[in-house]
Amino acid sequence: MDWLFARREAIEEKLAKRHLTEGAVVLCDVTSPYVEGFGADLAEFGYNRDRKKGKKQINFGRLCDKEGRPVAVEVFSGSVANPRTLTWQLDKLKPHFGLSKVTIVADRGRLMPARPCRGGQARGL
Repeated sequence: MDWLFARREAIEEKLAKRHLTEGAVVLCDVTSPYVEGFGADLAEFGYNRDRKKGKKQINFGRLCDKEGRPVAVEVFSGSVANPRTLTWQLDKLKPHFGLSKVTIVADRGRLMPARPCRGGQARGL
């Protein structure tokens, strides 16, 4: 895992170059698996979609091409709200992948109606 983590940015940039172009459709999602056991540093209590009361979770934000192929993944603590993970994805597109115009597709929980977005206002789906 250390080998992979050390090369993550380079891998993501190559994947983005291969699968994303200017004007591309980019799928954004977050997964929040709950944690059993101990020792997961990022495991925290947060909104649990599985309705597992009393379980900590970890959030994984995914950035995919229009076919659903993962291009980038980020790990967040379990207490990070969905809309905050979208900020990471938007900020990664231009400086790391060189894309300034894309169409973001995400669920309503990520695109808050009052959330200002680069180039306009995001609206819930």
